Amino acid sequence: MPILMRLLAVYSMLTALIVAVQFIFAVQPAWWQAIDWLMAASIVITLEAAWRGKRLADAAGYPDGEAGVRRFLDANVPLVAVFALLIAFAFQWSDTLNGNAQGMANGGGLWAYIDALFVPVVGALGARMWSATGRASAG
Repeated sequence: MPILMRLLAVYSMLTALIVAVQFIFAVQPAWWQAIDWLMAASIVITLEAAWRGKRLADAAGYPDGEAGVRRFLDANVPLVAVFALLIAFAFQWSDTLNGNAQGMANGGGLWAYIDALFVPVVGALGARMWSATGRASAG
């Protein structure tokens, strides 16, 4: 199981890197539609990782004071960010799959926000999955 978690973490981080390169350097490869499929899989993987982190934090409980607030935010903010990313991505991608190459009627402007949110959310949760797998296998 730790090997599978590490592979999923690497997959998520590599997908975030590909999207970052495309977003920063405005590279539009001919196979960009295939990257949307990779992004969809990464969002599902990241959603599961955020959900699992939330469940573990809820099971451990939240102490009083600042430490409890930090743990609460650490568990809930990634989950909310992934849900926001999922909603925006599904909204745009469904229109792209239905034949509108730019996405919704806004000329594809939402894709810029999706790409900008995708990189830190998926990259950070991929790194978190990687480090959590290392802690679990060491302990």
